[in-house]
Amino acid sequence: MQERETTVSKRTTRRIGYGVAIAVNLAMLVVVNNILDWGWFGWLTEDFNDVIPLISFALAASIVANVAYIANDRPFFKGILELVVNTISLIATIRLLQVFPFDFSTYSSVWETATRSILIVAIVGISVALLVELVKLVLIVVRVAEDAEEVFRRENPPAEQGDSS
Repeated sequence: MQERETTVSKRTTRRIGYGVAIAVNLAMLVVVNNILDWGWFGWLTEDFNDVIPLISFALAASIVANVAYIANDRPFFKGILELVVNTISLIATIRLLQVFPFDFSTYSSVWETATRSILIVAIVGISVALLVELVKLVLIVVRVAEDAEEVFRRENPPAEQGDSS
């Protein structure tokens, strides 16, 4: 009985985590879509408008995925959604680096280099995450195929070879 309680607790904990991720992504969605109007950062240029749709799409995809995880966070289902969300995030991050809507001319030149470096590290990290999810999905498919083969062999034993006389 203790094992059942632990399993429920882990699932509940994961669901709380998905809820927190939804809330954080919603807050980020509001910030991304209003930050230029708020004028918080003088180094953020009007070119940021060019990347708002992609960043918003990536955040919305993450929100939708986390809502789905609350209902079903089985590894295969979650892996598929992670591939989709990470792909969208990768596209948005690459576009952010291409547009580079930041003007650090009034600051130390270190800021531009640091920001570009952070974006490149993010692109590499998201790419690695994509590869990891892909490998995990392949392993799940292989494991399911092996299990199905084992069940088939158990339920359909080879026919006994009798005497031919």
